[in-house]
Amino acid sequence: MADSLTLAFLDKLWRMPFSGESLEKAKYGILDYIASAFAGRADAGVMKLIRAADEEGGRPLAPVLFHGCRVNRGQSALINGFMGHALDYDDVHAEVRGHPSTVILPALIALGDRGGDGRRFLEAYIVGVEAMARIALALSNEHYERGFHNTATAGALAAAIAGAHYLDWPAERAALALGLAATQAGGLRVHFGTETKPLHAGLAAAAGIRSLLLAEADVQGSRASLDGRLGYFAVFGQGEERARAELLREDAVPRIVSPGLWHKLYPFCSAAYFGWHAAEQLGRIPLDRIEAIEIAFTGRSDAALIHQRPLNGEEGRFSIEYIAALILSGRGIRAGDFQRVPIDGEIRAYMDRMRRTNVMDEPPGVRYTRITVTLTDGGTVTAVGDRPKGSPGNPVTEAELERKFEEVVTGPNAAAIREQVLRLDEARDVRPFIGLLGEG
Repeated sequence: MADSLTLAFLDKLWRMPFSGESLEKAKYGILDYIASAFAGRADAGVMKLIRAADEEGGRPLAPVLFHGCRVNRGQSALINGFMGHALDYDDVHAEVRGHPSTVILPALIALGDRGGDGRRFLEAYIVGVEAMARIALALSNEHYERGFHNTATAGALAAAIAGAHYLDWPAERAALALGLAATQAGGLRVHFGTETKPLHAGLAAAAGIRSLLLAEADVQGSRASLDGRLGYFAVFGQGEERARAELLREDAVPRIVSPGLWHKLYPFCSAAYFGWHAAEQLGRIPLDRIEAIEIAFTGRSDAALIHQRPLNGEEGRFSIEYIAALILSGRGIRAGDFQRVPIDGEIRAYMDRMRRTNVMDEPPGVRYTRITVTLTDGGTVTAVGDRPKGSPGNPVTEAELERKFEEVVTGPNAAAIREQVLRLDEARDVRPFIGLLGEG
């Protein structure tokens, strides 16, 4: 196993340096995850999972965030992963093409009863983001565009890696957990717009925890699960050699810093943010003035937006047609627009005049969404969205993230949670912090 890709990848991650900047980015990633989970804490799917955990039973070792109850570690990771992603309000990462924090942090929270200091928690989170981005890049866009959901398929591995780092395991032992996670990886984008989409995040976090527990029990499996013609990248991606280049690439800056986490100010899919940016520039256009609307995407950047004619607001999270119709009609974006409530006739009428196209000849790395409205008088108006708020080119600031937290997270513990997150690198033991998150 001297040339094992699996062990070489883990060794690279285990030798990562941690700068003050990366630790600060991690703190704000945690702050944003907590805000997103708090916003989703009463979601119907969360309540279903809590009932299922109660029916299943188990040792109460880890919290259900903001519910004042404890469940077993796998249940905690499952519920808190779902909770953070329930409203699609949580961060994404451009290289992951998915949602890292709502997978990695629930897994680490589920291990919190083991103790450990705050800096170790932050470092494990940074390693998890790095791992998930490198794995997703190694899988290539083709993996996602075939129908896989990277949050699930890359997330299960990243959760196991982050957990093993937090537990201070050597790479050889972590390789066993990684193999056990790789054999549980799965998740299909056909479920976007249903409760199974956020369930993917929870399942990935829970798979990471399950893999660690099985490795602790010395359940045997391959320690070279990323390697060869039967390994993870041969099955899910384009082979080991392509993966090796991405997994072992030398980069001076960790991926939690550059391109960094993409934080959201609105609870819908980030793939629609470029179109939202374009629509905002156009503003309100009365329906009776519109002949047709063309929405052009670079490459297959609309792959996540699987609903062109959504039936309800939950499906509308994954529909540029719905987002653009809300803006062009003059209604704007409101939190209540993304519930499982039927879409009304006016918004459907706007959507019925829309069609998508894909621009396939732009250079790699160029991304935008262009909306062209043909008017009934023969004129056209066009806008291009290429730097939506939150994207790497126009990031949400720390002040804006703190404002999001303050607007979303309420109750007597809100200020204490915020303070403890922003000083987490000073904490000698994460258990009081995680206990605070678990209070109802």
